[in-house]
Amino acid sequence: MEKLRIAVLGTGIIIRDFHMLCLQNHPKAEVVAAGNLHAESLQRLAAQYHIPKTYTDFAALAADPDIDAVVIGLPNYLHAPVTIQMLEAGKHVLCEKPMATTVAEAEQMIEAAQRTGRKLMIAHMWRFDREVLWLRDLVASGTLGRVFKVKSHAIWLYEGPPPQSWFVQKRFAGGGALADMGIHSIDTLRYVLGGVRPTKVFATAGSYFRDIELEDTATVMLEFEGGIVGLIEAGWYHLYADGLEGYTQVYGTRGYARALPSELHTFVEGVWSVTHPRMPSRKQQCDLPMYQAQMDHFLDCILEDREPSPGGLDGLWAMRVLEAAYRSAELGEAVSI
Repeated sequence: MEKLRIAVLGTGIIIRDFHMLCLQNHPKAEVVAAGNLHAESLQRLAAQYHIPKTYTDFAALAADPDIDAVVIGLPNYLHAPVTIQMLEAGKHVLCEKPMATTVAEAEQMIEAAQRTGRKLMIAHMWRFDREVLWLRDLVASGTLGRVFKVKSHAIWLYEGPPPQSWFVQKRFAGGGALADMGIHSIDTLRYVLGGVRPTKVFATAGSYFRDIELEDTATVMLEFEGGIVGLIEAGWYHLYADGLEGYTQVYGTRGYARALPSELHTFVEGVWSVTHPRMPSRKQQCDLPMYQAQMDHFLDCILEDREPSPGGLDGLWAMRVLEAAYRSAELGEAVSI
């Protein structure tokens, strides 16, 4: 195969400003088509990036034999049905997070990938950030001793989705700030801890900054196997946050470490030591290099016939936590996962 022929589905910022740039940067990728339900924004995207074919009918795109893989950045309610449609048409899929609006939908996506033998990857991009990778490797090395507590937050400071956007409507998004932002922290904590299983969740959710249908604020307490406790904060429109989006902390019996910014505290032979690992400078907190690494991994897995990570099962764990968190917020009590 000379080049992978890619179609992008969706015309939002994640496609326009991230996925398209990453695809253009990969020597083995060629964007041959784009799809979206709204013709006007679809034509603008096609003109901007000189994409030869456009589709407002996803069935027609799925039937196109000249497309090898798709990148899905559509509203959440379309993730599962369109992913399954593309997998069944023999196309590999990189699907934006959250992978679905329910656990049941996520399970159907995984079954479709297994049945068709196509690759399914979920776009939890923080796994490809250099600082998060450093933190994961540090935990795995045992430098921090026994980990007993972790924290992460994904908060959109000062701004958030416009009140008329699909992000704030339950029928399109499924959930609010927790599904949009907090899903990152859910996956990042599990990743940093080496894939440890979450077992119980207690959550609160509400709207404090805007009069919208879905929550703009959520706080989640997680319990993992081995007794590790996690705290997640998610939000839109907030006026303050402890650190950058993706800020993740790990507390151990021999030290403490965090990412964004990266810092390591260790206690050795009665002496505290604080170090700051050298990291490439970043132009913004959600910077292009981690999106590029994510896209490169997806495409390389297709070319080399490897299973991508995070795959469907990783996305399913995030969905299980998300669904249980919303259930907990509704009941006002802890829920087992």
